[in-house]
Amino acid sequence: MRRIFIILGFATCTVFALLFYQYHVQQQEAVQLQTYQTVMQEKMALIYEQAQDWLTPMNVPIQDERLKDDYQVIANFVLTQMIENTEARNAYLRELHALNWHKFLDIERLEQDRQQNYSQTKQMLQQVHSLTDRYQQQNEQRVQLALEQAKNLPIKARFRQQLADSLRESQKSDQTHALFELEQQVLLKAESIFGILQQYKWMRKNQTFMFYEDQAVQQFNTLYREIFQLNAQMEQIKKQNARAVEQKL
Repeated sequence: MRRIFIILGFATCTVFALLFYQYHVQQQEAVQLQTYQTVMQEKMALIYEQAQDWLTPMNVPIQDERLKDDYQVIANFVLTQMIENTEARNAYLRELHALNWHKFLDIERLEQDRQQNYSQTKQMLQQVHSLTDRYQQQNEQRVQLALEQAKNLPIKARFRQQLADSLRESQKSDQTHALFELEQQVLLKAESIFGILQQYKWMRKNQTFMFYEDQAVQQFNTLYREIFQLNAQMEQIKKQNARAVEQKL
């Protein structure tokens, strides 16, 4: 089975780093704003670089002595949100990998597990469902917590308002959510394929499932083709996100 879950949930967070571009800042803030933008671009580049290695926990320093007052508070908040969201995504991928989800439809594994009435595969499905449910719930909680925190940051009122507005806008254009929905569809289709393997008699020929009934062949091929198409959609979104991030760095 193709590694379907390796999608970087980073690009949607970068809107925060540009939140002040909409302001006509006062002259005394111009230098601070430019410094803020420089620092954020450097930090974003570091986050982006580390985030691509989802197997390794991130280690990005947030504090920067070049920033002061409101800009330091805002940078800390924005960077913390970016790092937490990205690390939550990568931790989710690491847990899926630890469950051997990338080998769910591995024919050799399934052939061996068939001798045990697919006990390993059934357990894997249960664990993956629990993991995805928990990840979704935690994401929703992070979104709400971030909004509440943004409203109470010790910064100028106009900055708080703009930051809260940026958070809401980012949710509307959140590609990570779209990717997660596609992943959930893949999970359901993979589960349906497993149902076919349980229902119909099959044998392994090299790395191919060989069924004894035409109906099973048609159902299996249709589902596998749909998984391939979903995977292609996710890869396209991943590439678009990467290009969008790189253009901003």
